[in-house]
Amino acid sequence: MSEDEVFVEEEFFKSLLHPGKYPMFTCTCGIFGCGGYHVEVIHGDKSVIWLTEQSPFEDRSIKSSNKFIFSWDQIIRFSEELVQKFENLKSLMNTNDLDFGFDVERYNRIINKAIERKTINNNF
Repeated sequence: MSEDEVFVEEEFFKSLLHPGKYPMFTCTCGIFGCGGYHVEVIHGDKSVIWLTEQSPFEDRSIKSSNKFIFSWDQIIRFSEELVQKFENLKSLMNTNDLDFGFDVERYNRIINKAIERKTINNNF
């Protein structure tokens, strides 16, 4: 990823519940129109597909497709690791009397729904 792009975790977690087009990356300035781009998210029984509007690699000379396929296991594992990092950040911020703005509880509920979906799909 380019250092000028920011991963929008809120959109990522929304994309776990419903397929669609999400403003998953934005510019570091916070204005999507400045340098952000959408990711089309497709839910399959065994995988999640991301179709990006542009290559997410900082090195533009890398020849790559704009199609990325992740297993549900990979997506769930990444989601759980991300929430763990938020939990660590929350603890650190609370120790220093700083406000924490991420809804970790909601993210955990979303992950649980994704796990349920994966389990149901694997049983067919």
